Order: sequence, then C-alpha cells, then structure tokens
Amino acid sequence: MAEIALLLGVTKQAVANWRNRKGGFPSPAANLKAGPVWTLESIQKWAEAEGYEIQLGAAADGAAAAAPAKQAVVMAVMNMKGGVGKSTVASNFGWYAAYLKNLKVLLVDLDPQFNLSQYILGAEGYEQLIEKGLPTVDAMFQPSQGQPPVQVNKLIRKVKNWEDGSCLHLIPASLDLAWTMRLALERSHVLRDQLDDVRSDYDLIIIDCAPTESILSTATYHAADWILVPVKPEFLATIGMPLLLKSLQEFKRTYPNEDAPEVAGILFNDVSDRVEHTRSRQRVRKEAAELKLHVFKAELNHSDSYPTGARRGQPIFMTDNARTERKNELTRVGNEILERVGL
Repeated sequence: MAEIALLLGVTKQAVANWRNRKGGFPSPAANLKAGPVWTLESIQKWAEAEGYEIQLGAAADGAAAAAPAKQAVVMAVMNMKGGVGKSTVASNFGWYAAYLKNLKVLLVDLDPQFNLSQYILGAEGYEQLIEKGLPTVDAMFQPSQGQPPVQVNKLIRKVKNWEDGSCLHLIPASLDLAWTMRLALERSHVLRDQLDDVRSDYDLIIIDCAPTESILSTATYHAADWILVPVKPEFLATIGMPLLLKSLQEFKRTYPNEDAPEVAGILFNDVSDRVEHTRSRQRVRKEAAELKLHVFKAELNHSDSYPTGARRGQPIFMTDNARTERKNELTRVGNEILERVGL
C-alpha cells in the first residue's frame, strides 16, 4: 500500500480509503504476513480508469529516499542470577518478533550452556549441528589452527525465511565457548564488530547472555543498545539487579568513550499465583524504583508448554495444548518490549 501511495502521489491512508470505499479497487494478488500485495498491472489499469496519473519511477525513488540504510536494534537478555528463564524469553520473543510482527530477527547464543540454540533448533537439530562440526559463536572470538576468526556470515544458521522477507536466524553456541572466553580477554570488541557487518540485514538482534560476569558481559555491553532483564519472582529475586548495574557501571568506567546499553526494563517471567511470588514482585518493584529501572506491565506466567515447545524448536504459540491466555501473554509482552526499544 505504501508503494501504491508513492506511485499515485497520495498518502497511504488515501489508498486504504479507496480500498474500503471504491468498489472497483483491485483485489490483492496475495495476502502475506506483512499484509496485502497487488500486481503493478492491476493498479495501473485501475488508476487509468479512475483518471489518476501514475509515475512508475516514483515508488522506487521514493522508497530509496525515504528509507536510508537502517541498523538493527540490538537487545541483550541478561541477568546476573541464573534460572530466570533468559533463553526461554529470548527464543519466544524472537519467534514472536519474526513470525507475528514480520521482523528480520537474528538470535545470538552467548551462553556456554547453549540453551537458546537447543530451543531454536530443537534437541535433534542441535545434535545434527554438532555432529556436522558446523562452527558456533566461539569461532568468532579466536583464530583456529593459525586461521583468522570465522566471519559472522558463516556462523549464521538460517532457521526460517518467509516470503515477506521476515526471518528467524541463529548464531548458535556450544560448550567450547567457555574455553574460548579464557583465551579472548583482548577481544571483547569482536562481537560488536562482527554484528556491525550484518546489522543492516536485520530489524532486531537478540543476544542471550550467560548469567555470570565475564568477558562475555563486556562483549555484550559493546554490542547492545538495550538490556532486557528477566526476573523470576522468588526468593533472592533481586540479587541479580544490583550486580548487573554494578557490572554496567564498571564497563562505563573502563570504556568511557564507548556507548553503553540502556536497561530496557525488568520482565517478570515464570510467574505463578503463589504468595511468595506476589511478595517477591513487590520487593522487585520497590528495588527497581530505587534503582530507577523500568518494570514492564505485561508478565509471562508459568506454563509447561514452554519446555514442551523448546524440545521441538517451537514457540509457545505453535505448541499443541498451550492455553490461549499463555499465548496472549507473549503477545502483550512482545508488543510492550518492541514499543520500548522503538520497533
């Protein structure tokens, strides 16, 4: 519809009005996830019959002028406390952004436990990747047998590509990442530099981080624009928040000339109606207010459908027997996060 508007020199809203109000407006040739599309021939015939002047070069010229090369938003999913469901949040949010919001999404597994890789590829798919000896994210950080580090394009696994251009891609991890990090203290900038080479290919890049302070944290701070903090409302739920902020402040002191990421906010994950969870949420909100951290209104409740989907490489909204309300929660969470980071 935007291209039709450029062809005819009107607004996109005008095209929408014509479609709804003019009985002769041509039917779409197809309805993609991104919306309806028309053939150029059908629009030309309709415009000629209605007396509208059409400029064939306008759509391409206008699109080029209006759409300078964009850069993907890079968001890290991070908490210095383990067991909060970072990989579950990263995988399901990535699927949501790609499949339901038609974005080009790249997931980066930066955790030696490689949970995100298994969630996206499924258990069998990940085993096949390892058996084939395909390179994982650790190859980005150090040369191998005298060879230069593997370039990012050779690490990307194209999990899903849809006809409307949206996609879900993955840079997987393996246990080798834990060893590589011991040898890569001077290479914390590599993740940022490599992702910069493909930022124009995606709308959103999501980094799933390890739950400990390490060179991986520094690499993430160099690369990310935003940090999403999943919190499971339980005993000691707040312990990771001050540790994360302390780590981020240390990065700013060590690299004063580098842009540091902003904390997008705290997301309650794996929530239940237990009394302890209610009390914990209250404590987290209180500490978040003191630390001046945003808390997302939408929450993800506990559901057995998350691990079920993970084993099959599926998001919760594609998982059999998942409750509608649990699926709707992901939509609310996804919309709120995308709005927060400007997508």
